[in-house]
Amino acid sequence: MFDSQRFFEEAWPKISQGFESEADAESEIAWILGHVQPPAGGRVLDAPCGFGRHALALARRGFKVTGVDLSEVELQRARERAAAAVVRLDLVCQDMRAMDFSEEFDLALNLFSSIGYFSDEEDRQLLDRFCRALRPGGAFVLDTRNRDHYIRHYSEEEVWPVPGGTVRITHRLDLATSRITSQWWLQEERRSLGETGLRLYSPHELYRMLRPERWSSVELFGSLDGIPLSLDSPRIVLVAWK
Repeated sequence: MFDSQRFFEEAWPKISQGFESEADAESEIAWILGHVQPPAGGRVLDAPCGFGRHALALARRGFKVTGVDLSEVELQRARERAAAAVVRLDLVCQDMRAMDFSEEFDLALNLFSSIGYFSDEEDRQLLDRFCRALRPGGAFVLDTRNRDHYIRHYSEEEVWPVPGGTVRITHRLDLATSRITSQWWLQEERRSLGETGLRLYSPHELYRMLRPERWSSVELFGSLDGIPLSLDSPRIVLVAWK
């Protein structure tokens, strides 16, 4: 178990489509493929894959996609969407920390702030698992929040429209640990959806955790369209070639 597991198993599938844009996924995959240039029809690991935004964009382009996610609800939604699109996804219900792939993939993805929910040591081990999953020459792409930007623009509350209502999120930031504790509420019903705890990373921390000496090349960007990384970049995008 990890602190946010119940939220992602129970609450997140009900609201995730309000936070995750299909159009964004298409443009993000277009940039990733243009930059990384994996072999046509190659194998791709998407973990966590959620309801299949990026996985479907890849499968429609002819890639063989394995998606891993903790939520069977999200995976069932991904299966239904893949069937409707007449494409195949290989979907595995599993905690990312238990992945045990070895030199199977040409590209591995960890997108949409999906690192930081575990301990620092578990996050390091997760990066190791992505490295082991790649074939020599394969690429790993990680996308998450930039701690440096978040600190400068910290807000104690966010409001997001989702299907069927509005989600209000209140945040508490611990500067000593760089962890955000967030309370999620369905505003119209004044109903708690649960709590999450996320460790924010600065670019240099992620770079060091990745152990760049193991990779042939490592690049940092400010978003999934290739803009340069800066203090004003809300995101960190790390691209590493094995």
